[in-house]
Amino acid sequence: MALSDALSVPSADSGVVRAVLLTPFRPRTYAAAAYLALAFPLGIAYFVGTVVGISLGLGLSVLVVGVPILAATLGGVVAVSIGERALAEALLGADITPPSWKVREASGVTDGAVAVVTDLAVWGAVAFVLSKLVVGVAGFTLLTVLLSVGGSLLATPLYYDAPGASVGLILPEPIRRELSLVVPWEQFEVGVSFIVRLTSWEVSTLPGALAMSLLGVLALLVGLNVLHAAGWLCARWAELTLGQGAPSIGTD
Repeated sequence: MALSDALSVPSADSGVVRAVLLTPFRPRTYAAAAYLALAFPLGIAYFVGTVVGISLGLGLSVLVVGVPILAATLGGVVAVSIGERALAEALLGADITPPSWKVREASGVTDGAVAVVTDLAVWGAVAFVLSKLVVGVAGFTLLTVLLSVGGSLLATPLYYDAPGASVGLILPEPIRRELSLVVPWEQFEVGVSFIVRLTSWEVSTLPGALAMSLLGVLALLVGLNVLHAAGWLCARWAELTLGQGAPSIGTD
């Protein structure tokens, strides 16, 4: 191995560590958190509107009223995709090339309908709009679990000694388990046995509360990095479904 190759490995590792530690100080991290928080209510509205509109449009397609309902639904999906493209670019730093809609080049109602049905950009927008609910549920879960757990641990010194507060590992009764390994050897049996006993542990001193607070800092650091990574994935998904061409691969 060359000397330059040996020196590049620690440099790459230090770059990763630096990126992880600097995540809480990046505006893009909190922009991604805002994007995921907005995804939950928007995802519910998009999913209900799109599913109801497409279902009614297809169900009433044998009648004249079904066609305008379906056209209005797909038109709404396209309008939503334009707004979502701007939102992804503003909050996630996505690089999305606006698609060239085939319906703009169509002449007549029939050609317009064929252009909409055969346009991959329209179906990409439909896929994005329907997937927004999944993104919203996942984002709401991440924000609730990761950040609330980290925040509560971080604030342990503020409430650990409050009346009625219990901080730590609280079990209704001790857990006792025996682990044993027995190996037959001629007329004998040779074995090793361990007894594991887990009891409750409660924070009752300031040093213990400070230790829990440090654990909260670590939990928040992990949570913010997970949110940053989730934002990166959402940006790539937006580039894939809302743009024209392959998504760009990059890091923030």
